[in-house]
Amino acid sequence: MEKTNSKKRYGVIALVLVALLAAGVGTWAWLSATDTKTNEFTVGSIGKPEVKPDPDQPNKPGTDPTDPKVDGYLFETKWVKDSKMIPDTDIAKNPNVGIGAGSDSSYVFIYVRNAIVKDGEDALAKTPYFTLNANWSPVVDDAVGAKTNGNNNQYVSGLFMYTAGVPGVSAVLAPADGKAAYTGELFSTVHIPAAMNSTDVVTDPAMTVSCYIFGADQKGGKTDAAENALAQAKEWARTQA
Repeated sequence: MEKTNSKKRYGVIALVLVALLAAGVGTWAWLSATDTKTNEFTVGSIGKPEVKPDPDQPNKPGTDPTDPKVDGYLFETKWVKDSKMIPDTDIAKNPNVGIGAGSDSSYVFIYVRNAIVKDGEDALAKTPYFTLNANWSPVVDDAVGAKTNGNNNQYVSGLFMYTAGVPGVSAVLAPADGKAAYTGELFSTVHIPAAMNSTDVVTDPAMTVSCYIFGADQKGGKTDAAENALAQAKEWARTQA
């Protein structure tokens, strides 16, 4: 009889354990939870400005609704097509770079290629030049100064960086208040030297202005983003020379 009772007790215990295990599994499944996050990445964007810069305030968006549609980042609001070169005069030419309202903050560079005067003796003294405006600085060793009366702010060609008025320090161009942002003019006029004459001029004379815009978050292998931007701009400028 005792043996039988023992078997019954073990049987009851076994049934209880099975019931508990079954209940535990069911409870665990009922209280379980999962979570998933899908994060979409973007490479950022540098959009074209929605409007042209204001001709009178070149670091601000224009307000003239009759302006033609914008198609680029580089503007010259005062350039007149086929402007004539006359010795000892100025020609209106005002390169200005802009980015759209939704653009990433960026570093901006401009390269100027001057193909107007033939190579030869004292060619630099006969080459048209411009005076750099306050928002810009030359990139050392990548800009050619004009041969004038000691004015160190006059150049004929080369690479220049946007500094927002702090000489020698790259500045970030950033849209604000839902509006496009502009660097302001690299220069406002090109001066034609008195020493230049028609025999000094090459066939199809031209001054080519190109801009390079580099996202400000990109450090690359450099110490900071500004250093990386400058290195990339120099490489780009070599392809423009």
